[in-house]
Amino acid sequence: MSLETSKWYKWLPSKGRSLRVRKKGVLSDAQKSSNKVGVVLPVYNQEREYLFECVQAIENQTYRNFELVIVIDGANVQTVKAIYEASKLLTCKFSIIHRIFNKGIAYSLNEGFGKLLDCPLLTWISSDNKQWPNYLEKLVETMKNATSETVLVYSLYHPIDEKATSRDINNTWYPALTDMMKRPKEEIMLTCFIGASFLFKREAYEQADGYDPKYGLVSDYEFWIRLMPLGEFLFLSEPLMDYRLNGKYSLTTITASEELFLQSMAASVDHRRKNGDIPKVTVLITACNHEKYIKDCIQSVLNQTYSNFHIVVLDVGSTDSTLSEIYSMHDTRIIPLHISKRHKAEALNIGLAYVLGEYVLELDGDDWIDPTSLEIMISEMLSLSSNVAMVFANRKVWFEENGVLREGPVYKGYFYKDKYEVLENFQTHCPRLYRYSALKKLNGWMSTIQGEPLLADDFAMFLRLAEHFQLHWIDKDLYHQRRHSTNITIEEKEILNNQFHLIVQETLLRWGNVYKPVFEVIDGTITKIKLVPNPNGKEMTQQ
Repeated sequence: MSLETSKWYKWLPSKGRSLRVRKKGVLSDAQKSSNKVGVVLPVYNQEREYLFECVQAIENQTYRNFELVIVIDGANVQTVKAIYEASKLLTCKFSIIHRIFNKGIAYSLNEGFGKLLDCPLLTWISSDNKQWPNYLEKLVETMKNATSETVLVYSLYHPIDEKATSRDINNTWYPALTDMMKRPKEEIMLTCFIGASFLFKREAYEQADGYDPKYGLVSDYEFWIRLMPLGEFLFLSEPLMDYRLNGKYSLTTITASEELFLQSMAASVDHRRKNGDIPKVTVLITACNHEKYIKDCIQSVLNQTYSNFHIVVLDVGSTDSTLSEIYSMHDTRIIPLHISKRHKAEALNIGLAYVLGEYVLELDGDDWIDPTSLEIMISEMLSLSSNVAMVFANRKVWFEENGVLREGPVYKGYFYKDKYEVLENFQTHCPRLYRYSALKKLNGWMSTIQGEPLLADDFAMFLRLAEHFQLHWIDKDLYHQRRHSTNITIEEKEILNNQFHLIVQETLLRWGNVYKPVFEVIDGTITKIKLVPNPNGKEMTQQ
């Protein structure tokens, strides 16, 4: 899907907005053609050895038409001493801004670029990385030979560890990194593929209004989002620098990868919201070690006859290549989230924060939906009262054995007349399309029960919805459920049975203990619940 048709694609800073770029360069034609590069080196706490290596790498640049501004951003005493000593290695034109208070990377970059007003080209360097001698030369040459519409050029980079040893042990780094970075610029909305080696035009930097401190750790990624509609991005498939992994003060060391993923996609969602990229429905997919299935799952959504959707895909602590498979899907409606291992209900609640749609469809990463599912379910929901919180349909089961699918039965839904029928029938139908407002009213999915992680979250959600809203069945086969050896219903049957007991007991208590439950069990699995009158019970008034 091309974003050129989206409202936000044409976004430019509004005239009434206060600018973060306080000073703007007024460049003569001669200055514009000079290709002078302004380089900012923001410095917070850093290892002495890394600072010297970084500064020496700057000094070693073969392209000499550049000016450097070092911004000391409230660094500790050891770092300040080291950077002043390292600066003695420089023969290029440079200056140092020394602040005793830390104001963050975005503030420091804007401050530094504000001192480089005669530079038509800009870049910045992390203090633990090492630019190769031809870094500026190759980037400037690439920009010079690019079309006039190009505002950013970026390249591959080489991985090193904390001891500057190469991490490309099996020669697999560059092919994988190229696949990740060589993307249409619009895909910046689903991942930050720019990396640490880049050069951009001052004119575009000013037009985008610089870096926004509001976005903190991901202000660089958020800047690329605002730069994207202003011109073309050009990828150079050549490494130009050493990128340090696992450095003591590296962002990726001191910040959990989950936090970076969540903040990055929060920035993406923020811009989608601001610029009118609001879908009717968000499909919420949870996946854990589903590398064999996740692409088919996502593709089943992309193949829908109804196209006004986002897909929030949660990779929940996978140890296989699930995340790589997600990123191999090139569609800007996808919002990928990589989070640590946790139970499904917790993951769904995290995903709910990234939902912009009026409706939410829940989907497991090893299942798939029929091509007409969204069209049918949304059309049905639109015809119903606002008190209907969820519509659901029939699911068809497929048994997987040795990689081969065998067709199974169809599990039909049911027209429920009240909440007690929902409890007695003891079914969790698929697919489920929720009203987002109803999910918010319930504060999302119930994730614990008596202090333990809740696995039976889908059954609990059915009961909670039935307590406050109406449910509606669509008698069509729209969901395809894969049954295989790793399904949770097989692995954790005993835990689920215990939780079903607790959920039913707590629910009936909340409903006034009008009935007592009798559980029907077959082969150790609860299959149905029969309710018998409780003479001592009294139903509570629903709120």
